[in-house]
Amino acid sequence: MELSVTGWSLGAIMYEMLVGYPPFYSDDPITTCRKIVHWRSYLKFPENPRLSPEAKDLICRFLCDVDHRIGSGGADQIKAHPWFHGVEWDKLYEMEAAFKPQVNDELDTQNFQKFDEVNPAPARTGSGSSRKMIPNSKDLSFVGYTYKNFEAVKGLRQSAGLGRSSSFTSQPSESASNTADMDSSAEPNGSETHMRTVSSADHMMQ
Repeated sequence: MELSVTGWSLGAIMYEMLVGYPPFYSDDPITTCRKIVHWRSYLKFPENPRLSPEAKDLICRFLCDVDHRIGSGGADQIKAHPWFHGVEWDKLYEMEAAFKPQVNDELDTQNFQKFDEVNPAPARTGSGSSRKMIPNSKDLSFVGYTYKNFEAVKGLRQSAGLGRSSSFTSQPSESASNTADMDSSAEPNGSETHMRTVSSADHMMQ
């Protein structure tokens, strides 16, 4: 896959890891796709946590039109970005990892957050014949996984309860696209559907 295509996913993951929730947060896939397609209007940065100008710039250069996306000219473009200043790329394999997870086998999930078990939704029946998909044990190890800063999401939910007309902050941070303020529908309300639709949105951006 071209680096310019995976760059969009890198930007979405970078935003989610630094902020605590996906950049196009929504409670259903259709709205998520709409926000991704109209990213100029929905890509915003919250006041807290405060991201460095270099981090914002790199995210905006990932989450942009494919013709202007960083990395389209090769990985060296990304490595040379100021946000990676001080990274010794040639010595990465020689550096000791900051965290080494302890695992017993390839299916060990002790390092992942535990989720409460829920009853599976009833299978939908259509007019044609269908076969029930049965996930294997490896698939079940990653059901429901996504990184999320629950404290950040909790704060956003509380602010949403005070007034639906408010956005993330009273004075939203300035983004590279200088677009209009995000409407209230951009407030997160508990979904984890973003990562399931980002790959399809990559094709829309081409």
